[in-house]
Amino acid sequence: MILLCNFLISRSLNPVELAAGLADAVRLTSGHVDVRHTDSDQTDRDWEAAVLCTYHPVRGDVALSLDLQVRPEALAPGAPASEPSLAAEFARTTGAAVLFPDDRIDPETYWLADPGAPDPLAASAVRARLVASDEESPVYTVDAVEAPVAAFPRAEVGPLPEILRAEPLPTPVVAAVGSESPAAVSLRVWERLGRRMAAGWPPEGRYTPELYAQDLAARDLFDRQLADCPRAERVALLGAADELDGLFLTYTVEDAGAALRAVGLRGAGPRWRRAPVRLPWPVTG
Repeated sequence: MILLCNFLISRSLNPVELAAGLADAVRLTSGHVDVRHTDSDQTDRDWEAAVLCTYHPVRGDVALSLDLQVRPEALAPGAPASEPSLAAEFARTTGAAVLFPDDRIDPETYWLADPGAPDPLAASAVRARLVASDEESPVYTVDAVEAPVAAFPRAEVGPLPEILRAEPLPTPVVAAVGSESPAAVSLRVWERLGRRMAAGWPPEGRYTPELYAQDLAARDLFDRQLADCPRAERVALLGAADELDGLFLTYTVEDAGAALRAVGLRGAGPRWRRAPVRLPWPVTG
């Protein structure tokens, strides 16, 4: 089966450099790699090459877009045969940061292989947000990364909210109510916070204060939405809320709202006066 990859790389490489970098990555010689510009004549390509690379320049924080077709059976033993492992090896052989898409989360969310990381294979687990302008020839900006990457010094460093929001978390208490009303949706957000704290802030032990404040706001909204629920549903949701409020109390401590105020956030009510036992965001000040 052909392996299809789409890489966006931080450095401009000429065809010879692209062929050499790809060949080194798959442990072959450059003669096994066919490289062509998108707008060049494609008729005499070596369609049986182990790696076919079609490239074109792009603007912004990334310099080239590469469309790769790789025949795993033609690679040397032990050569990378998946998109993440090939990206990591290509980053290592060229010194270019390599972005490749993760459309499961968001079209702007990419995986990133950093050539400057001590372990490039581990570094390919870093996520980045790549934003394209609306122009006909878009300008690409890497505006956020989960860890510092030398190739993108202007990018904000920290967990990406879209990744955290997409993390699968069970919500059995709200599911047992069997409702999809607005109040139930808000309470599901609240349960996700409790489950997230109980599990140690998956996937990587981090969360943002802004998302934490949004979860608190969802619990406040739930109280206002209850009035629109039928009586039987209202009783069931209140029982679920009591259980989930207990979960919240278990994993938070009273701090008079200090943790949120330190990052410019505040709200009214007792829940806003509590902070996670272990703060999942950096302490400022």
